Amino acid sequence: MPIVIEPLGNVDVYGDDRLFICIYLEGDDEECGKLFSLERAEHPIVCVKLRDPYDLGGLCFLWEMATAVACHRLGINPFDQPDVEKAKVLARKALALYTEKGEVPVEVPSLSTRGISVYGSVQAREPAEALKKFIEQAKTGAYVALQAYLQPTAETDAALYALCTGLRNRFRRAVSVGYGPRFLHSTGQLHKGDAGRGIFIQFTADDPWDTPIPDEMGLSDSSITFGVLKNAQAAGDRQALVNAGRQVIRFHLGSDIIGGLKILTEALE
Repeated sequence: MPIVIEPLGNVDVYGDDRLFICIYLEGDDEECGKLFSLERAEHPIVCVKLRDPYDLGGLCFLWEMATAVACHRLGINPFDQPDVEKAKVLARKALALYTEKGEVPVEVPSLSTRGISVYGSVQAREPAEALKKFIEQAKTGAYVALQAYLQPTAETDAALYALCTGLRNRFRRAVSVGYGPRFLHSTGQLHKGDAGRGIFIQFTADDPWDTPIPDEMGLSDSSITFGVLKNAQAAGDRQALVNAGRQVIRFHLGSDIIGGLKILTEALE
């Protein structure tokens, strides 16, 4: 599971399931030096030095090749994504149901308070309590994937990564962040097709505005909107995860995305 844009933490916030990689430009050895304390604590470290920014092209090929070699050793096909297709099939079923009946099935939240509705099997009195209980039930070595079906903004970025850091510091877990449905084509296969080490937290919210998708190019008739499509993709991926035996919880943040994320983050301090 690749973890990116994560601020470096103290040694004691990491478990023994990490490989740290520092990519830096020649002459900027200070960046790699920040990892020495982790190396002294016997965490594996890899430092990759670039002569100039144009080396990034070669580095992309390096990691693509490394992925293919690693997959060969693991006995899996790096050029196939059967579990991604399963999520697509389930999303199309949800869309077909919507176009047939004009609505989606109503889900009943297990908890609804402070502007946040929680969907999952965890029993709690507050959203933050549900979040903590959900992560506490994870197996040793599990990573946490935050799946944000939210509008990407700088403010939402900051709120998500603050939550990510809070979860890492509190539970010593690797935590990834991805905007949906974009992440489905990068880590979606890993989430559903790996050894089952992930636990998954979906974030959804009300759409302040929506845009219809024309049924045919050039015509105004529309059966669905982009909001409906996004929600169908979230539901499809959630069901694909459940079908694969993964643990999933969803927090619907209503109309206040930043406020909801802050409530969850502050409870971890």
